[in-house]
Amino acid sequence: MANIDDAVRSENGVVDVKGESCINPVAWSFSSFYTQREYRDEDLDQMKLSDREYQIIGESLVSRLLALNGRIK
Repeated sequence: MANIDDAVRSENGVVDVKGESCINPVAWSFSSFYTQREYRDEDLDQMKLSDREYQIIGESLVSRLLALNGRIK
């Protein structure tokens, strides 16, 4: 994994955002960039990650969402 942010981003992605209110937020603001691992483009394009790699991605996303909502520390 690279230690330096190369600033290269896809047009779409998963990010942390914060809604303007708790009730039906319409406006959202960027909170932080969150990533944990890098994968080869070829493996991602062909969905050739191992079961364990997919498990790590899912666990990372769910744990981040729980932490953002104060459900875990």
